[in-house]
Amino acid sequence: MTRTDTWSAGAAKALGAVLGAGALLLPAALAPRPGPWTGVAVAGALAGWCLLVAAAGGTEDCGPVAFVRDRLGPGPARAATALYFGGFATGQAGVALGAAEFTPLGDSGWRAYAVAAGVLCSAAAYAWCLPRGLSPAGRRLRLAAVLALAVSWRALGGPLPGPGSDGWSGGWAGGWSGGWAGSWAGAALLVAVPLLFGWVGLEGAVPALPRRRALGGTLLGIALAAALYTVLLGPPATAAQAPLPAAAAVEAALGLGSAALCWTYCRTNLHATAARWTELTGRTRRGGLVAAGLIALAVLALGRAAHWDLPILLIGPGAATAALYTLIAVAAVRRPRSQEPTEHDHSDRFRVLEGAARSAG
Repeated sequence: MTRTDTWSAGAAKALGAVLGAGALLLPAALAPRPGPWTGVAVAGALAGWCLLVAAAGGTEDCGPVAFVRDRLGPGPARAATALYFGGFATGQAGVALGAAEFTPLGDSGWRAYAVAAGVLCSAAAYAWCLPRGLSPAGRRLRLAAVLALAVSWRALGGPLPGPGSDGWSGGWAGGWSGGWAGSWAGAALLVAVPLLFGWVGLEGAVPALPRRRALGGTLLGIALAAALYTVLLGPPATAAQAPLPAAAAVEAALGLGSAALCWTYCRTNLHATAARWTELTGRTRRGGLVAAGLIALAVLALGRAAHWDLPILLIGPGAATAALYTLIAVAAVRRPRSQEPTEHDHSDRFRVLEGAARSAG
């Protein structure tokens, strides 16, 4: 047994893959969510998906795109890369809006979107000028800071829904009370899809079935992440709503810290999205950086015009994640194709995009 074939190593890898900015954005967007079992159901489905992929050899060694290429061919692999690019280019609109809503300037609809546009432009400019991403130590420190802020928000009762929103269950989805979205199943689905934003990264961290201890640790990591999200997305305790001394100053400090961390995720995500652009088109990463930034700005403009808030903006990357997991599951039930290895076969795992946690830079 190697050092990586242990329960602790598998759990650490899974948690490192899925925890990150989602721990800040999802409570702000979705809590309190309708129904206590939505997150548990999502985690259970992902655990089953993980076992299916592990039985097919796993994605940890080759990466998800190479896994799809080996079993379905170059066309579906290109589709997987396109899902990464499209899902996370649009997703940065949600990350930027979440950063804006954490700041004091994001206290009204139009100002929140204006600040979000500034977050996007500044993150893209920084990524253009300084293309190097965070070091592994920097990523670990950032994740620790995210978890500390998430716990602090929870102690205060959680971040409030964004400006112009009455919360997920009482806002856009709840407004369709007489239609499909007003049903229990519809409301649960409308939470489950953006909730997948917090589970990006798991697709590249599945060990092969023979590595039973590492796989057991991966499943343990899924359970621990699900437990954390259940706590963060649950209704606040009554005691947490009591006034605290200097509560406004504490919330302002937490908000600014949360906004700064979201900005760093936006920057590194734009880096990684640009890398996918290069794989799709063969053009430069800087061109991909511009393309991803313009797509995110267009989504923000559309969101402002349509009065969308953060939960709705997270549906795009959540749906892309769901499609990616589905494509990998389809590949898992197919036998590998006979083909020569390509130069991309082992490159994908080094550029997992940061929907929630890992740095791709």
